[in-house]
Amino acid sequence: MLGIIVLFAALEIEVGFMIYRLKTKANHNFSKHIITFLSFILFCLFILFQVIKWSFRWELLLGVLLIQAVIGIVFFIRRSTPNKTFTKKRVIFACIGHCLLLTIAIIPAIVFPQYEPAAITGQYSVKTQSYTLTDVNRIEAYSDTGENRKVTIQFWYPETETKTETYPLVVFSHGAFGFRGSNYSTFMELASNGYVVCSIDHTYQAFYTKQMDGKIKTVNSAFLNDALAIENDDYHDEKTYDVTHEWLKLRTDDMNLVLDTILENAKKENVDDVYGRIDINRIGLFGHSLGGATAAELGRERKDIDAVIVIDGTMIGEEVDFVNGKAVLNSDLYPIPILNIYNEQHYADASDNAEIYANMVASANAIDAHQVVFKGAGHLNFTDLPLFCPFLAQQLGTGNIDSIYCIETMNGVVLNYFNYYLKNSDRLTVLNEY
Repeated sequence: MLGIIVLFAALEIEVGFMIYRLKTKANHNFSKHIITFLSFILFCLFILFQVIKWSFRWELLLGVLLIQAVIGIVFFIRRSTPNKTFTKKRVIFACIGHCLLLTIAIIPAIVFPQYEPAAITGQYSVKTQSYTLTDVNRIEAYSDTGENRKVTIQFWYPETETKTETYPLVVFSHGAFGFRGSNYSTFMELASNGYVVCSIDHTYQAFYTKQMDGKIKTVNSAFLNDALAIENDDYHDEKTYDVTHEWLKLRTDDMNLVLDTILENAKKENVDDVYGRIDINRIGLFGHSLGGATAAELGRERKDIDAVIVIDGTMIGEEVDFVNGKAVLNSDLYPIPILNIYNEQHYADASDNAEIYANMVASANAIDAHQVVFKGAGHLNFTDLPLFCPFLAQQLGTGNIDSIYCIETMNGVVLNYFNYYLKNSDRLTVLNEY
């Protein structure tokens, strides 16, 4: 909204000044440079007094205003420079050019609007640390260079003076085309309340991954094409089964690498601060969409996981075979507490197919299962994307629920659930619907 206001204000000034020049049939160069210089000063004051919160959103506009201000200063110094002859055509085209330039400069602030972040309720300040891990046992499947697979992770954890206190570990897996910061508000909420949070970038399945050596890996085109084909029902059921299980295998291998590395480092002495903060006997997993499927699969496979949360994902790991044209679901007891968080339409579809839908069957066979439905939510409402870039989130799938309410409420559900199963809190207050 602020970006739109700034754009309209800038365009009104440009158009208004053009009309003034046309009516007076004069260039008014002195007035023009005064206006651009004052615009630069006013923009800087807005930043100084936090009316505009400085970020990448405003870099282009600041650059444009700064250049215009410098040109104005040069004009004031060289007042003897002759004015160009006034013509209506020149004035109109100058206005159009300035309007286009300002529009381009302000677009980042419109596409990525300034917003109030989700509330953080914990008592701890939060530190962060990132690492890139190399899996010496795997060759990168999305590359033909023969290099080993690299996985980048980021921790958020409590900053305290005492170095001996340890906290439960929770590991997050993002959805397809997400990235390790997709649920930043969730990580901050957990870490501020006494958790070590580790989020994984699944290289080449993430929108982008920035490794610790500075290299950036973007989403793989083959993965993108497969995902679009599955979304559009272009693949037959068996092909979809094969492709999605290849994805799941890559992701579970990533998560196993991360967990094993963390546990190994946490047992060592004189390791980085974050590893010394981890209680290796209290571990939870969670993820969004495909990441939720990853967390659920590891919850079944590993014996050191205490609780799992699937955030609006399909538990494709529960499909253990494909026979006679349909998936065969795992009928074994799901061995640990599991929470499924659904958007409204997802839950309706799951309920209509409860006997053959993986999440429903797994929950029915689980040692301890809960489910939560967010009315009016869409798939992307369970990430921070609707706050950071509402336009893109709407194209990819949001509902009519208030975005900040949804993410803050979901963060509270996640915190309460992990508190109950990882910290032995007295009450599990998770409701069935929000």
